[in-house]
Amino acid sequence: MIQDFHHLPLIRVSSRYEERKVPLHALTTLCGHSRETRESYYNDGKRRHAPNYMVWQYTIGGKGRIEKNSVGEDILPGTMMLLAVPGDEVYYLPKNSPFWEFVFLVMVGRSSFQTVKSVEVHRGNLIPADEIPKTMEIFQEFLFDLFSEKINSPFINSSRSYMLCMSLLEETVNRELTERIDSFEELLIMLRDNLYREISVVEMAGLMNLSRSHFSRLFTSNTGMSPREYLEDLRLRSAISILQNESITIKEVAARVGIRDENYFCRIFRKYYGLSPGKIRKRGYWQ
Repeated sequence: MIQDFHHLPLIRVSSRYEERKVPLHALTTLCGHSRETRESYYNDGKRRHAPNYMVWQYTIGGKGRIEKNSVGEDILPGTMMLLAVPGDEVYYLPKNSPFWEFVFLVMVGRSSFQTVKSVEVHRGNLIPADEIPKTMEIFQEFLFDLFSEKINSPFINSSRSYMLCMSLLEETVNRELTERIDSFEELLIMLRDNLYREISVVEMAGLMNLSRSHFSRLFTSNTGMSPREYLEDLRLRSAISILQNESITIKEVAARVGIRDENYFCRIFRKYYGLSPGKIRKRGYWQ
């Protein structure tokens, strides 16, 4: 269910506290409700001279678009966008949308930065609101209180900001870490058992019920390699075992590990190990 923010005025509310004398690790400095219709609406997180801050932006109408490393994705109603600035993302009103309506919070501080960066790694920049219901409740109540100027202390602001960050971690990173352990192990078993055939990154992501981009980030963070790199490494390690334990041709070995072109198989073997498959077979061992 999409939260009802439409009745909020289309304004920005700044949070400034004269009595703030100590650094706070999570503080919301700005919030607002915006309905953008200008084609010129464009935000570039790659401006490295920009001060560090975090954006929580929830879409309630129309749509926006975010791009990162030349990959784009629409930002639809019911989606929370999380960004750490500076970053590698740009977001804007796309030409095929007449407007983009959203509410937002801008945070500063070490805890908020660490939260957003952790969530970016594990979940990406876009999270459906129905996957973080507790966080959305806290976000909504906090936003309403900021709009009505009920929060007149930086320490109360900081505690509410921090509570929002911790709820997000609880509903994303921690939950996902526990839920994905079994499915990740099952995926690795599937890869080992199916080396003989083509296995796409899209298929791997589908087995874990994740988008391709989200899956690729998670896989790389867990293994230190991209899915394609891991699969190629697994194919070659399996090929070494076959070469040293079975008396079949190099071409048959390549086919067993899902590489149809014998010449390509030999080339990548030399690239990885500095030796041909035949020489590794003659050695009788490999370290």
